[in-house]
Amino acid sequence: MNKSKTIPIIAGATAVGAVATVIGYKAFKYSGIKLKKCIVVDRSPEELYRFWRNFENLPRFMDMLESVTVLDDLHSRWTVSGPGGVPVTWEAEITVDRVNEMIGWKSRDDSTVNTKGYVRFEAAPGTARGTMVRVAMQYVPPAGKMGAAVAT
Repeated sequence: MNKSKTIPIIAGATAVGAVATVIGYKAFKYSGIKLKKCIVVDRSPEELYRFWRNFENLPRFMDMLESVTVLDDLHSRWTVSGPGGVPVTWEAEITVDRVNEMIGWKSRDDSTVNTKGYVRFEAAPGTARGTMVRVAMQYVPPAGKMGAAVAT
């Protein structure tokens, strides 16, 4: 290999390594909890989107979630059963709303819990009637690293 081709390859590999190091360092320092889950549900994306978009339905299948109160079209109040059964409440806002496809959210800036995430609804490949539901979220409990350890 000649020198003119070697230098760009080495520079590219070094840049990739530096970016990976920064990402790894930031992930290591993150004091919260990150969750990702994908399941196939035997319902259409449209049906599942409508069910999820009514956030007051979510405590029906999320164990620690005590209640969700819809405040308006973009805002809601969430209450979970925290450590020792103590309720923890925060407000969230919708950041992405693509009908029948995706709902994204984040907690409001003044909330006790820092959270954000999304749920996606994709027709499952190779099935006549099924949807891949992908959920990704992250949150930092009010007590930081100690709260994350307890929540885990």
